[in-house]
Amino acid sequence: GLLVAEGSQAALRRCSSRRMKTQRRPPLDHISGMRALLSGWIVLGHYCSFPPQEGVFTLLLGRGYVAVQGFIILSGFITHYAYHDARYDAWPAVLRFYAKRFGAILGSYYLFYALTAAWRVCFDWDGVVAHADSMLLSLVLCQAWLTGVPGRVSVPGGDDNYPNVPAWTLSTLAFSWLLFPLLQSWLRAASGATRLGWLPPLLLCLLLVLAPVPLRLLLHGGMGWATYGCAYHWPPFRVPDFAFGMCVAEALVRTRWGEALGRRAPRLFGRLADAIVPLFLLLVGVAHWPGEDGSWPNRAWSRLNFEPIWLTAAAPLFGLFLFASSCGDGGAFAGALRHPALSSLGELGFQVYLSHYLIMWAFLKLETAAPSLDILAGANASAAPALPPLPPPPPPPETADLAALFSLPPSGKGRFGHISYMMASLLCTYAVAGVVRSNVDEPLRLWLRRRLQASGPPEPAAWRGGGPPPLAKPGA
Repeated sequence: GLLVAEGSQAALRRCSSRRMKTQRRPPLDHISGMRALLSGWIVLGHYCSFPPQEGVFTLLLGRGYVAVQGFIILSGFITHYAYHDARYDAWPAVLRFYAKRFGAILGSYYLFYALTAAWRVCFDWDGVVAHADSMLLSLVLCQAWLTGVPGRVSVPGGDDNYPNVPAWTLSTLAFSWLLFPLLQSWLRAASGATRLGWLPPLLLCLLLVLAPVPLRLLLHGGMGWATYGCAYHWPPFRVPDFAFGMCVAEALVRTRWGEALGRRAPRLFGRLADAIVPLFLLLVGVAHWPGEDGSWPNRAWSRLNFEPIWLTAAAPLFGLFLFASSCGDGGAFAGALRHPALSSLGELGFQVYLSHYLIMWAFLKLETAAPSLDILAGANASAAPALPPLPPPPPPPETADLAALFSLPPSGKGRFGHISYMMASLLCTYAVAGVVRSNVDEPLRLWLRRRLQASGPPEPAAWRGGGPPPLAKPGA
């Protein structure tokens, strides 16, 4: 999982469309499309087997933890971009930020908590008993802290995050959201008043992001599951990723929102952003270290040799792309991300992320029961007149099909036994996400906004020039 502000884009567009006393901020219309790709990456990765088998794109799909880092960096980026001028010098302002941030995510979070908990009770009671601590801590968004408990082994991507597996990302991000007022004050003080004042904090955060995992690998020659899970899930370890995203937003703000750079070099930054995309795909989707016998990585592939570096190594690429794609026209790839199809899917990213595991379980259960249903149907039809036998099916093609290239069903290497169940699960996930967003998250967001406006000033001090608060939905 996790997750950027789903309402940030619409709010930023509304802010940019109104006259403000402070300098006008350009909307970041490509962020929703970027969120759609990241959430789709994670969902398809969960449909694959673990570890991914040999195939053209299986390595890319199997490195879903790179997409998770992208979500965390994107969260810090868009939160600081939207709240850059806000001041949290008094507790009422801090509490209002927390109310908007946490209140806006509670609808979907607790809905799918209840549904997945009911599923676990019905089909996995032994797991519920064994993971009662995670079940209880999930009620207060603290389940990710268990990965830092000595002696507890957490397998990333495993079902030890109870009850809803992907919700750990929200638990990890919650700590960064709590620290956001302090991080913003620190960044403002560290940056000073100079235009390049953002550079030292950015380099410091980048060092804190990139250095720990390689140092661990160089000093110890590997990484066990406990250490791996801590580096992946533990909230304090992911704060530098969030802060790095904030520093990228600060750099964009200090360069006059990127508009000045876009006017001076209208194509330079767009071309830079476009060049990052194939480089990213080449590094993340192709480069890997083989198994101990020279074959494709084995069960422990994600901690072999230097593979865990990808927990954090993509941060410079994410940061540079966010900055370059936000300057001027952003390039051709950013233009594609602005397409309404991707933007609409990106608006559902939060709900898709929280719901896809439960729906996947349901379709896996349905697929398991299908042979029994077929036998029952055959028994009921035994009394019917016999029909002429069907011709034998044609032999399967020797060339790999699209599913086999992705190591997806029916290649036999994924979670599902047949691609039809996987596609049905995927379509159902997006349909459920749309229903939940329209009938749970949107009403809750509007109700919360009315309550906050009635209880005090409707805007933070940064927005006294007019317009609604820039951030109203979960996931930043």
